[in-house]
Amino acid sequence: MNYVTDTHSLVWYFTEDPRLSETALNAFENTVDEGTIFIPAVVLAEIMFIAKKGRIAISFEDTIKKIEENENFKVSSLNIDILKIADKIETDMEMHDRLIVATAKYLEASLITKDENIRTSEIVLTVW
Repeated sequence: MNYVTDTHSLVWYFTEDPRLSETALNAFENTVDEGTIFIPAVVLAEIMFIAKKGRIAISFEDTIKKIEENENFKVSSLNIDILKIADKIETDMEMHDRLIVATAKYLEASLITKDENIRTSEIVLTVW
């Protein structure tokens, strides 16, 4: 199965943070043998930003290194099709969340997220 990850889920997975739910952890782990974790480019941009501010326990460089070390992770570029999907999302959410949700919709993948607003919107299937 394929998944898209949001920022906190990816950071918590890479830092083995106990805030990552067991279901989310299983989603990440299950793709080691089969499937892909897609990482929207906006997630990496957010990690770069919050890492420089010291708000997370992993650097941007270490995040990239972990992605490159694992074949089940792929970065998803922002493209015009994802932007068109994001433009049609009517739920009130921040821009980066809208782009993450649109990426999951575009890739027809479940989204690993704790974000209650995204989960209750039911725009895409979510895992938490």
